[in-house]
Amino acid sequence: MESIQYLLHQQINKKKWDDCIDTAANDLLYATSTYLDCMAVQWDALVLNDYEMVMPLPCRKKYGINYLFQPSITPALGVIGNGVTAEIINAFLQAIPNKFKVWDISFNSSNKIAFNKGTVVARNNYTLELNHSYNQLQQNYSENINRNIAKAIKSGCVVKKEISFEEVATICKKEFPKFTNVENGLFEKLHEVYKAYKNNAATYGAFSKEGNLLASCIFLFFKNRTYYWLVGNTPESKQYGASALLVDSFIQDHAGKNLLLDFEGSDTESVADFYKKFGAVAEPYTTLYVNKLPFPFSLVKPLPRHYKLLISK
Repeated sequence: MESIQYLLHQQINKKKWDDCIDTAANDLLYATSTYLDCMAVQWDALVLNDYEMVMPLPCRKKYGINYLFQPSITPALGVIGNGVTAEIINAFLQAIPNKFKVWDISFNSSNKIAFNKGTVVARNNYTLELNHSYNQLQQNYSENINRNIAKAIKSGCVVKKEISFEEVATICKKEFPKFTNVENGLFEKLHEVYKAYKNNAATYGAFSKEGNLLASCIFLFFKNRTYYWLVGNTPESKQYGASALLVDSFIQDHAGKNLLLDFEGSDTESVADFYKKFGAVAEPYTTLYVNKLPFPFSLVKPLPRHYKLLISK
C-alpha cells in the first residue's frame, strides 16, 4: 500500500472512480458516483494510489461543524476495492481529515472494522440467492409467507409491473413520516436516482381486486445484485398479504438467474423476520460512530438508525 489521498468532491475523477467500483469484488450500487451525487450531493473521498481502492465520504457542515453522515436509503458504503483487509480499512480511517468532528458511517459487509476510536455497532442485512429454480426457492418459504400469498390471491390481488415512480412515491410520502424523520428533498433525490437507473430498474405493484395499490417496490439492478430499494406499502396491505405476493412475484420472474436479492436491512426485528421467511440469510455489516467534539458535546450518544423505513408483512 502506498498513499491514501483525501480528495475534495471537485477533485474526484469520476470515470476512474466508477471503474474502481465496477471491477471491485465488493461493488455496491450505493458507491457509484451517480448514486452518491443524487443522495449525498456533497461527498469527498479517500483514494488509494490511482483509484485502486476508494472510500466515499458524504459530508455536511452544520453550526460550523464538519461531519460525515450516511445518506438516506444508502445502507452501506465503506472501502470498495479488491483485497480489502482490516489493516487497509484502518489506514483509510486514519486518513480521514481531522476537520470531520463527527462520523456516522456504515461499512459494507466485506469490511472488517478494527478501530479503537468511537463505537462500532453491528447491523443486519438479508440477502437471497436467486440462482435456483423457483420450486427450490419456494421450498424455503415459511408457512406464514405461503399463507399470505394464498390469502392475497384468494382476495383477488394481482401484481402489475412497470408502475410509475409516482405511484410508489405517493405511498412512501404518506407512510414514511409515521416511522422516521423525512429529510427535505428526499423524494426529489430518489426520483433522480430512479431516472439515472431507469434502464436497470423494475417496478412492481400489488393491487386489490378493486384496483387499489396496496404494496409497491422499485428494484434496482447493479452487476449481480438487485436491490429491494424503494418500498411503499399501505396500512391495508398487511391484511391482504400483498407484500408477500409482490416479493414472490419478483422471485418467480428472476429465479434461476445469477442474482442476489438484497433486502437492504433491517435492524427492526419484525422486518428482518419477514425477509428471513423467504429464506434470506444474514449479511451483517457495521456502523461506526465517532465523536471528536469537545466536552460536553462529546458525551452525546448516537441514536440507532433503521434504513428500511416501512414494510408490511
